Amino acid sequence: MNCATVKEWMPHYIDGQLSPEAQQIMDLHVSTCPGCAEWLEEARGLAAMWEEMEADTAAGQEPLLPPGFPDLTADVMARIGQLESGRRERAVKATAVRRRSGGRTSWVHYGVAVGLTFLLLQLGVFENLAYGITEINGHMSTSVSSWFSPRSSTP
Repeated sequence: MNCATVKEWMPHYIDGQLSPEAQQIMDLHVSTCPGCAEWLEEARGLAAMWEEMEADTAAGQEPLLPPGFPDLTADVMARIGQLESGRRERAVKATAVRRRSGGRTSWVHYGVAVGLTFLLLQLGVFENLAYGITEINGHMSTSVSSWFSPRSSTP
């Protein structure tokens, strides 16, 4: 087992959700790989911290931050509010622009599409289209039939 797989399985390993065979493989790898052993200890520490914070929250207490850990909640929430208000303003402006020019532009596009289609029909571009589709269908049918038909062996 490689280290990337071990790190991917680490949360399941810590929670005891692996099969006994996978648990043994993880135990063997972690016991022989110092990097993964260090990773496991860090992951266990984070899991314990997370469980403690969840227990505090479930008890109705405000989760305590470790000493020296900055409380970024207010700053992050303020920045999210700024981003959200900016997104709303851009959405309103884009909607207003579409409303002003949307009707006229869409009819122009439809007109150009109809004109090009008529021109291509006059030039005979679609003249052999049905034959080409039938020809491709025949080739595909033959290929698929050859894949699934029993092969006869010649002695």
